[in-house]
Amino acid sequence: MPSRQLPIHFVLDPAATRWGDIAALGEPEIERDPRRFVGGRNSWIAQSYVRLRAALGARGWEASAGPGFVPGALCIAHRDDVNRFLSPAHASFLVVVRADRAPVRACDFAIVQNGLGSSERERFIPLWPQPGLLARDPGRGERIERIAYHGRTGTVPGWFGDARFRSALAARNVDFAVKEAGWEDYRAVDLALAARDELPEVLANKPATKLYNAWLAGAPLLASPEPAYTALRRRFIDFIEVRDASDVLRSLDLLRAHPALYAAMVANGLERAREFTVAAVRARWLRLLDEELVPAFLAWREQGGGRRTWFLASMAQQKALSRVHRIRCAARRWQDWRAPRYASARPTTSPTLPESPSAARIDSSAARA
Repeated sequence: MPSRQLPIHFVLDPAATRWGDIAALGEPEIERDPRRFVGGRNSWIAQSYVRLRAALGARGWEASAGPGFVPGALCIAHRDDVNRFLSPAHASFLVVVRADRAPVRACDFAIVQNGLGSSERERFIPLWPQPGLLARDPGRGERIERIAYHGRTGTVPGWFGDARFRSALAARNVDFAVKEAGWEDYRAVDLALAARDELPEVLANKPATKLYNAWLAGAPLLASPEPAYTALRRRFIDFIEVRDASDVLRSLDLLRAHPALYAAMVANGLERAREFTVAAVRARWLRLLDEELVPAFLAWREQGGGRRTWFLASMAQQKALSRVHRIRCAARRWQDWRAPRYASARPTTSPTLPESPSAARIDSSAARA
């Protein structure tokens, strides 16, 4: 099929992203400058274009990236760019990345970040792994001297800064690094940590990137039980579940007392990581395009394309769902804010922390896993 007959356009809103050079970028540039590929549009749309362009061209399909929706084309866009009644998007076949947002209705297909409760038109594709990832130095062996959190800090738990927690780590000669930048660098990370205080309604849409980035980096993960993490879990050693500072300390002591368990978590993670390499994610995109998106696009085009009335009705539904989502989140935050005042049974002190490694109680069943 001639390339001109199957245009695939990646929509990049120039008001939100600066990608004047994107046509000249290749995958090596992603690894050399990973900071450019942070954020919804940059990680989902710009990165997908660069990583898929060659494979799409090999199929004879014409891939492009830039502002606006190309009429009659298969357009891949972030939800933030398909959220206006007066958008010309109705004249395109729409594959919309939902990301962390409320459900998408003005689309032909939606891409979601995890496989939890997908609707009829939603398809799960993992977000690309951390660009430029630098794996843990294998020469560090099973020693545990540094725990690191990689990510934004707006929703980190309060116990991250708890003085008693920090003191307990110092007593164990363990450094705790909160990395708001340099998310790709795991070279000196012995344990990765993924924890945040966030609403269930928000966590339900989050990806499992911290889990599979840790797998790829060769660093065992201590993680709060977010839905995306537990959905991927097959064995105890995929990650160790933690809910507070005391759980982190007990997990640390457990792994120090059982170096073989630490080594098993690393080996298991590297095996599980095969599902989430760049090559694996690219294969999932191409399989979805081959088996569903392109056939549906061709059928849509034969039917004559544009559908303004459908788009307006779908956008009305989308706006309503977004409003409901915001109201639910606001109500939950209000309840959480009021709870400490009226729930007298709610604990007001920090959880009991093991004072030293010798005080930690090792879970023997976990050690055998």
